[in-house]
Amino acid sequence: MGLGGFFKNLFGSSAKSTAGAAADKAESFAESAIDKAKDTAAPILDKVEDFIDSAKDKISEKIPAAKEALEDAVETVKEKAAEYAEKVEEFAEEKIEAVKEKVSSFANDASEDAEEIKAKAEDIVKPADENAD
Repeated sequence: MGLGGFFKNLFGSSAKSTAGAAADKAESFAESAIDKAKDTAAPILDKVEDFIDSAKDKISEKIPAAKEALEDAVETVKEKAAEYAEKVEEFAEEKIEAVKEKVSSFANDASEDAEEIKAKAEDIVKPADENAD
């Protein structure tokens, strides 16, 4: 083992110890960084949890109000629809009555015209019957 073995042992063991030390330092650094991240994240997580709880409370408060507003709106729509339905019904009844009156008037006029035509026809037929005798 001469001089080459000596240097090999010298530098080889030194490289191994340096690599082991570097690995230990890296592991220590990583553990330290993880601990710092956990410490930093803990308050943020607490704030997020508080925000979520606050949002849940606010939403829970608003849901009944929104439901009530929606029910009021639906009720208003029903009332307006009923009001307009009554107006439409009254309008339709008035128009139906007007149509009935017009039809009745035309029927009466037609009946009167028919009677006049019948009377004229009888006047024409009577003299013809009398002449035929």
